[in-house]
Parts: sequence; structure tokens; C-alpha cells
Amino acid sequence: MLLALLTTLGVGGIADSAVTGGESAARSRALLTYVASTGGLCAVRADGSRPQRLTPAWRRWIYGEHTWSPRGRYVAFAGVMADADESKIFVADARGKVRRRFGGGANNGTPLWSPDGRHIAYVASWAHIYGLRVVDADGSDDHGVAMSPGFPSYGPANLTWSSDGQRLAFDDGHDIAAPPQGIFSVRLDGSDRQLLVGHAIEPDYSPDGTRLAFVALESSQRRGVFVEDLAGGNRRTVSSSPGAAWPAWSPDGTRVAFIRGSDVVVAMADGSAEQVVASGGASRVVWSAPLWSPDGMFVAFARAPRNVGGRRFTSSIVVARADGGGERVVVRRFAKAAVQPPAWRPAVSLPAAKRAGCSRR
Repeated sequence: MLLALLTTLGVGGIADSAVTGGESAARSRALLTYVASTGGLCAVRADGSRPQRLTPAWRRWIYGEHTWSPRGRYVAFAGVMADADESKIFVADARGKVRRRFGGGANNGTPLWSPDGRHIAYVASWAHIYGLRVVDADGSDDHGVAMSPGFPSYGPANLTWSSDGQRLAFDDGHDIAAPPQGIFSVRLDGSDRQLLVGHAIEPDYSPDGTRLAFVALESSQRRGVFVEDLAGGNRRTVSSSPGAAWPAWSPDGTRVAFIRGSDVVVAMADGSAEQVVASGGASRVVWSAPLWSPDGMFVAFARAPRNVGGRRFTSSIVVARADGGGERVVVRRFAKAAVQPPAWRPAVSLPAAKRAGCSRR
């Protein structure tokens, strides 16, 4: 039954273009989706209410990151059968029916849907070699756009799409002492590779595509979060803390959220008005990038104990108000492995279907 499900392909294209101004994005609230403890995807409101199952349990699956198409019609995720040696990228509709599967490497992960809904980028690996690949949303034209030269180099990693969906930025390179190392961008066919910022990692394109947020490095050490204009430089400091990581732009392009140890911080793009919106204390650490809700009101992230030591422990998915008005644990997991990072589904109605309740544990 499971094999039949995974080999069933949909008919026709599944490109999912972004919601335009003529369409109502307010038909329903945005939902936060997460991997259930029993397998499959569940969704919950930002306040933790009405958890519901979106896909079958797929109990034998191990999940990685998942990403929604711009209109919320499809979800791409990394998965592997528990007794298999290879992982693939799968695309399912919002009712949980698998429509596509692909993957150019022995293992494939970190899928990321383009803003125009036409492509999915992902990272493929072969032993110690990694490659950045792009595939059309219908599963066709799966091709590589960037490769690492192998150990001891790293990357491509930490993908981000330009606002027009025509370029990908990522961090890549050798040791900090052997440049070129930094953030690069390429076209979808792999051409026109450019070094955007040297000695930097974890890029994020601004929503209007004119700026880049990133973490700068010095002697292999982090030295803060910065914002730079893509045309003409003009670098600005958002945070000079050496522990700052994983910057993420707000949907309106005015603020940047980032991680600092156990804290989630939101600041204006020029570094002003910095505010800690969630804090886990000395015993906990945030281990996923902050994720803005589509309306810019909330930031979601995964949190786990600082030292797990191979024992069973409690990890959680947390939603915090971006204005600092409070935080709420919406998923609490007690297991040997930390809960997977969540994803926001766009604020459009789910297709009609009977949906079971879902545990938030």
C-alpha cells in the first residue's frame, strides 16, 4: 500500500505561482506545520489551537525539512524508508497524496520552493561531495547548478531564492584561510556564478531582492549579522554579537530575526530597536532558523536542551510574537531525537477533506 502511494504520480503540472493582489490571502489563518511523532505532517494555529492531520502517518518514514509552495497547494519534503539507504525529495498535495519524487544524489534534502512556485531547489550528496540542484515543480529538468569539490570543503548550503525566482544564493567554499570562501549566487542553469560576500555564511535575500542578510566570519569565527545592498555594498550591522546566527527577513523587509544562543531576537534592518522576543534560558538552545509567519506577526523555531547526551529529552516548537508580546510552546516532544523544524503554510484555505485531530506531542 505504501509503495503504491509513493509510486503514484499526478497528472499534469503542479507549478504553484505566488498569490497575487487580486486573490484573497485572508481566507484563513496561516498554519504552522510540523512532523508528527507518529509520522506525516500535522498543522496547528499560531496560538497552538486546533491541531489537525494533513497527510497520512507514513509511519516508516524518517523526515527532514519540508517547504510549502507559495499558494500552499503542495508540500515538498525529504524522506527515506527506514530500511533504505537513500533519501529522496517528495512532493505531496495538501491532502497528503504524493505527486512527485526525485533526487539526483545518493541522499537528498533541504528542499526550498521558489517564490514564483515554478522550481524547487535542494541539496544532493554523494559521500563527501555535495551539490545544489534545481528541478521544475512537475519533477522535470532535474539538474545541478553548483558542486563542492569534495572533502575538506563544504557546501553548497543554506539556500535562499531571489525574489524573482531567477537566482539562488548559498554559502560555499574551503576553510576560511583558503578563499574563495563565502556567499555565492547562480542562475537557475548554473551560469553566471558570482561571489556576493566573501568570508560569510547563512544568506537570506530581502523580500524585494535588493539586500542580503548574512553572518560574517573572521578566522573561522562568527562576528555578527549584517545587511548589505546587492548593488553598491553599503554594509550595515544588525548585531555585532559573535553568537548571532541564521538571519531571516520579515515579510515586509523592515526587520531581521536571528538566533543568539537560547534567544530569538528581532531588530530593524539597520540594527536599531533590537528586542529579544523569546528566551530559553541557559539550559536550552534554539537549533533552527527563525521562521516568520506570512503576516509578519509571529516567529516560529525549534528549541532543545543545550546538552542532550543521548538520553530522552524534551524538545519543542515555539511561536513567539514578533513584537515581543509573548511566546507559546505549540509542540512538545519527549524523545531521543529533537523535533524537526516547522514550516509556515500560506494563509489560504485547506482543500475540503475529513481531517483527524493531531497530537501536539
